[in-house]
Amino acid sequence: MIGGGAVGLCAAEALASRGAEVTVFERDQCGAGASAGNAGWITPSLAIPVPGPGVIGESLRWLVNPSGPLWIRPTVSPAMLAWIARFVVRCNRPAYERGLAALQHAAALAGPSFDRLAERGVEFELHDEPLLYPAFEQSELDHLLDVGEGLRAAGVGDLLDRLSASELLELEPALSPRVIGGVIARRDSRVRPEVLCDRVRRALVAVGGEVFEQAPVDCLIRDRSSWIVESEPIVRRADAVVLAAGVASGDLLGALDTGLPIAAAKGYSRTYPEHPSGPRHALYLETPKVAISAFDGAVRVSGTLELGARELALSERRLAAITTAAQEALPNWEMAPKPRDWAGMRSLSPDGLPFIGPLPGWDGIHVATAHATLGITLAPLTGELLADLIVDGRRGELLAAFDPTRAIARRGYLWAGRATTGGPR
Repeated sequence: MIGGGAVGLCAAEALASRGAEVTVFERDQCGAGASAGNAGWITPSLAIPVPGPGVIGESLRWLVNPSGPLWIRPTVSPAMLAWIARFVVRCNRPAYERGLAALQHAAALAGPSFDRLAERGVEFELHDEPLLYPAFEQSELDHLLDVGEGLRAAGVGDLLDRLSASELLELEPALSPRVIGGVIARRDSRVRPEVLCDRVRRALVAVGGEVFEQAPVDCLIRDRSSWIVESEPIVRRADAVVLAAGVASGDLLGALDTGLPIAAAKGYSRTYPEHPSGPRHALYLETPKVAISAFDGAVRVSGTLELGARELALSERRLAAITTAAQEALPNWEMAPKPRDWAGMRSLSPDGLPFIGPLPGWDGIHVATAHATLGITLAPLTGELLADLIVDGRRGELLAAFDPTRAIARRGYLWAGRATTGGPR
């Protein structure tokens, strides 16, 4: 397993639970990347493809505002321009509805996959509570109701139920009295993502799995029917290798002379100590696209999707934007002056669906990346899908929708030899 975030660790644990011998190579610390500061939501109500009707118009309006919730960084990179072209092509109704059906199918299985993770003895911070969507303008409320109707039309039932202003304020007294109504996602829940990663790592080690941190993979060597994975000075031989390193998976894919269109989608968060004046529930602020998560002893405010980002430097402007949005929605919340700030890179495919499954032309290589904002939602399920395939030889229906072959760009086969990279750093 190359990558020790939520997806990689859950895949490693699922494989180990089926009796496989598993080694995880993580270039940093497990859970220190995109898993470290996100909202931690298990969210069927937001299992929606990023590309869709109207997204291009919105992103063009936000292009002149780098503080906006979705920003495509101007670039002359041929790879990023090609990715954007693919993204634009998929911003249509038929492609959106196909992607929505696949993601909703996966999201319906996500909760039970977390239950099975807990049944295997993995303990983590779980808040089995609904997600609230408050609206402060009529146009915002109308949009939320339209989203709920669209989900019903897709055949997934009533994921979003309407609430009056008084009902919202009764559930979440910290909300601004400006709230005019909203919706509630009763099937959603949340976990503390950094705690989840830590507990899955511990469970993996407890059953004999190896975990190497600060261990970027230097090369993969094809040796007859197996693979040799090198991270100086560690060397391991494997029948199967899973690339679950998020955006950095592209480095090793490039070394294999194979390309997948994966864009970096940078997000930000601020984590505050819990305060009696703060929120009790998870909240999604629709217009600024800001998530607010109440955990044990902390509240996290997260948001923005900065496509094409190249580094993890914190943007004070973007952090201020998500803070302002939260403060306007929760005007009496006494935020601590020095929150823990974070930025992380999500990985995103042009059609908004993850890449999960075998890499064509490379027997034994699998990928598990491009989960976008659904990395936590789909992490245990991704592990189960891969374990079904690798250990039991069962190819689930979802793997057809998430098959990396749909977007593969190959420049030739290299059936034997050495694939070398500077490592997914």
